[in-house]
Amino acid sequence: MLAAGVLGTLELLFHCRDVAKTLPAISSELGKKVRTNSEAIVGVLNDDPDLDLTHGTAISSHFYPDEHTHITQNRFPNGYNFMKFFTGPLVDHPTPAIRSLKTLWAIFAHPSQLFGNWAARNWNRRVTVLTVMQHLDNQISFKYGRKASFLFRRGIKSAAVKGKSAPTFLPVANRAARALAEVSGGRPLNILTESIGNTATTAHILGGCAMGASAQTGVINTRHELFGYSEIYITDGAAVSANIGANPSLTITALAERAMSLIPGKNENNFFK
Repeated sequence: MLAAGVLGTLELLFHCRDVAKTLPAISSELGKKVRTNSEAIVGVLNDDPDLDLTHGTAISSHFYPDEHTHITQNRFPNGYNFMKFFTGPLVDHPTPAIRSLKTLWAIFAHPSQLFGNWAARNWNRRVTVLTVMQHLDNQISFKYGRKASFLFRRGIKSAAVKGKSAPTFLPVANRAARALAEVSGGRPLNILTESIGNTATTAHILGGCAMGASAQTGVINTRHELFGYSEIYITDGAAVSANIGANPSLTITALAERAMSLIPGKNENNFFK
């Protein structure tokens, strides 16, 4: 049973196929269809340094602003304070290069806002993060190779998929952040890797081991068996083949439970013989 999380599962399978050569028959479809849950992450930092919004469950409210979009509100523990260094001014523009320039100009014109956010006391207590998820059909792809950012060690590298690229800007997400900031007395925030780097950001990475009718169309079959290796099962988020537009934990659980129900018992077909 392989359930190491999407990144862990894919990295292990890539390594076994391409480096260790222990599982050379793994489908060439591995990593080709990775989903970001068609997601954007925005937030609002309240101006009151003594405010504490951390009481309650991690996700306590959600709503659907349109037929494709699902937004949840998130609270973070103290360990998530590092996220403030990934946030900056909220900027709109559908063209990545222009949005990047507008973001850099906003930082240059008002540096105190950026550094004020980074230096904010009790940041995790004051921030409300919105995960804005969609069930639209888009994707990225993963490959395995040496990365300069990893000191040229092998690792997973992502790439856009022409004509199906995962979004790096969702206008509905920015509208939601601004509306929340207006009613709560805070400052709306973007993730800088999206607004400057044009890189999709997600808390719910999915896929990479898509189901298919054969190794030519997928990595696993509908029983979660790895093509070419029927006694290896992929039972985590890597097996989710589409953007579901919601927190995927229950979907992953349901798929894993179904996969387990399809495995013969000890006395059936000498499965464990």
